[in-house]
Amino acid sequence: MKVVMLAKKDWANTGWRFSKCLELLKYDVHTYKLKYTRLPHPHQMNRVKNFQGVRDQVVDADVIHFIASEYIGLNLDMDKYKVVVNHGGSKYRRAPGKVNRLFNPFVDASLIQCPDLLGLGALNEHLIYYPVDTDFIKPDFGLPARKLRVGHFPSSTAVKGTRTILNSINRIRRKINYVGIGEGSNKTVGWLANLERMKACDVIIETVRPSLKGKRYGEWGNTALEASSSGCIVITNCLSRDVYEAEYGCELPLLVANNGPELDARLYEVLSMSADEIQNKKYELRQWAEDYHSFRPTAKRLHERIYRHFEG
Repeated sequence: MKVVMLAKKDWANTGWRFSKCLELLKYDVHTYKLKYTRLPHPHQMNRVKNFQGVRDQVVDADVIHFIASEYIGLNLDMDKYKVVVNHGGSKYRRAPGKVNRLFNPFVDASLIQCPDLLGLGALNEHLIYYPVDTDFIKPDFGLPARKLRVGHFPSSTAVKGTRTILNSINRIRRKINYVGIGEGSNKTVGWLANLERMKACDVIIETVRPSLKGKRYGEWGNTALEASSSGCIVITNCLSRDVYEAEYGCELPLLVANNGPELDARLYEVLSMSADEIQNKKYELRQWAEDYHSFRPTAKRLHERIYRHFEG
């Protein structure tokens, strides 16, 4: 089965990672995008100047898989193809009705990457979180120094609730070694460099932002998975723990903080842990990322929920 994956911009390299999962299913996968990611990754979808140049590759596909809620029009009769679309970001969150009116007439399955985007009208929706490359990301389970090393490296301070996070950090600053934004580490760095600075931390605070521009938000994302894979304890928001645990059949090991007081509590919880408890928590998070969100289990979920229905 030939799958062609199309993206105008592959935010956070998500499409490439999903394509690797599809390759594990032994499909013939072709990827094309127009723009490089903002934080360059060592492996990406194939970049093209325009999609007309690869139209011949798309024409004979069995499945066309659109990334980031973006439709790529190539004057094709979409009824001749199986069609999948990924919804996982601000474009869909801001205007789900508009996006669904475009895709629902011809889409066969809607892949929803985080729970806050469920139930917004997408046709045949399935919750499948972003896969993480645990083969490439190697963990550092080093024991904490005299003070816990805590990091917060947001892609956007406004989106990730950095003001709330820094308020909590300032209340315990003398008890920890904070190395995140505001302390000389606030510049955007490449993806590989960001992995290294996360690995140097015991704790990563990802996001504390329950709503965004009047829309429900408050869910963990790629950083939580990459930090967990790197051997860090992760504190982040999650408004849909019950949905996640029911869908994935496991207890969520992330430390959840949906507001400032909850973040204070989670930080004191970690501060109260012994060195062995901290290291065991790091092992637990890495194992969770491998067992439920690495390429192989994500490939299995893609097959069970969506792609097996396209075979034969």
